[in-house]
Amino acid sequence: MDHSRVLLVPFHPTNLIMVGIFGPLLAFCLWGGLYGLFAAMLMQVWVFKYCFVLVERLADGAEEPPVMDMDALSPFETRPWVQAGWLLGCGMISSAIGGTSGIVVGALFLALVPATVAILGFGEAAWRVLDPLTLFRVIRNLGIYYLLLLFALVAFLAIGWFACTRFWSIAAAMLILWCEVAFFSLAGAVIYLRRNQFGYEPSKSPERAAARAEMERLKLRARMVDEVFQLVRIGKHVDATAPLAFWLRDIDAEHLSKDCYFIAEQALKWEAPAAMNTIGSTLIRHLMRHGRPDAALAVFEILRTKAPNFTMDSVSDLRTLAEFAESNGREELAQSMRLETPVIHPRM
Repeated sequence: MDHSRVLLVPFHPTNLIMVGIFGPLLAFCLWGGLYGLFAAMLMQVWVFKYCFVLVERLADGAEEPPVMDMDALSPFETRPWVQAGWLLGCGMISSAIGGTSGIVVGALFLALVPATVAILGFGEAAWRVLDPLTLFRVIRNLGIYYLLLLFALVAFLAIGWFACTRFWSIAAAMLILWCEVAFFSLAGAVIYLRRNQFGYEPSKSPERAAARAEMERLKLRARMVDEVFQLVRIGKHVDATAPLAFWLRDIDAEHLSKDCYFIAEQALKWEAPAAMNTIGSTLIRHLMRHGRPDAALAVFEILRTKAPNFTMDSVSDLRTLAEFAESNGREELAQSMRLETPVIHPRM
């Protein structure tokens, strides 16, 4: 998810069109007396439903808002009604208490609004907005970002209050709706950022993208290893190093040593001792060219342990590897590499 693009979600044409349509309708309904007030409440429930879909979409890794379709206009989803009822109930409780105590209770309820949005946005049971443990868990998982949501909520409320007192009713309604969309957009983005704390795995995330890319890479690697094996099977040991060298040539350092270990283990299973020298030498040569003598030495030990007759094709590479082993306290191995390798001590 591109965080800079998420910040632009409230300004996306889809949201601006929605605000431009529902804002004047909402202002018109508020002029219509009791029936108009009911219509305005129903319209606000529709907006809440869209906002919860927006939270789900952004929390799932999307970078653009959903389009408000006919399904979004259905009044038969519980989350918008629960959110509206929760806000109305908290307002009634605060009003009933009254005075300074009522203001304090109202402020506490207000501080819980981001948590209720996150709970309902996750699609958890509606009653959990009344569960103190669930509210605490959500606040803890959001961490410092919860303070960001609180700051945004207060800022948007201030903007809404200013619009109601200073602007024409239609402009005020449009600005208030925009503030709602902006707050829910921010809530969805924050949930995505804290997905690991929630144990949530969105369908679109760097982790999933990396997993898909790695899966595709492993398929290509398996295809390459199979090609090498087919050449080894028919005795073309030198030709078998061509696809192997091509694979290792442009591989990044992160995967190089892991792939070399894997290929060495696979080659040992082929029971083709005559191919070990060419394949092993190719692996070690590329590891050393990429500045990984430690991994090269590990591959050498893997091959030498299970294929005692393994020897390298390059004298200079073997000497360099022996020097590295000696410099790391592996004197016995280094001496063995110098004395027992026919490449360095050919028979006269």
